[in-house]
Amino acid sequence: MLFAALSLCNLSEKLKPEANSNAPNNSAAQNSAADREAVLTELMKIEYEMTTASLSGDIAALAPHVADNYVGTAYDGTMQNKNQLLASTKPDKRTKSWKITDAKLVSLSNDSAVLTYTQSQTSRNGQTARARITDTFVKQNGRWLISAEQQTILK
Repeated sequence: MLFAALSLCNLSEKLKPEANSNAPNNSAAQNSAADREAVLTELMKIEYEMTTASLSGDIAALAPHVADNYVGTAYDGTMQNKNQLLASTKPDKRTKSWKITDAKLVSLSNDSAVLTYTQSQTSRNGQTARARITDTFVKQNGRWLISAEQQTILK
């Protein structure tokens, strides 16, 4: 679950001021790195919850993570709003396993975040498909909600 968080661990070392440096206090930069790591961890937890809910057809578990103005663009270019996404959520009996790798928090502000990652799914017949996914989150009432998603199939 913390694939990408590990890549951020070295960032805090780079932000430490040098011993004889006249540079301004870097505590704000260090807090920013810590904030980014915490948000990345939180968003990855949400991604796992949403993927699990989606694959199991659990609309009640998926819906609270999706913003009312959600727009999703699938790998084939089709688009869905929140109601369409939830209506199309059915138990997936073809997927044997899945994983998320290469997660990166591309941008972060007080009320929005953009996350990219690769999702791999292995079907029960052994075929594997991979997609690069970009998710945009908004923070509403103290909670991160997905407001946009774009998927691209990787070859």
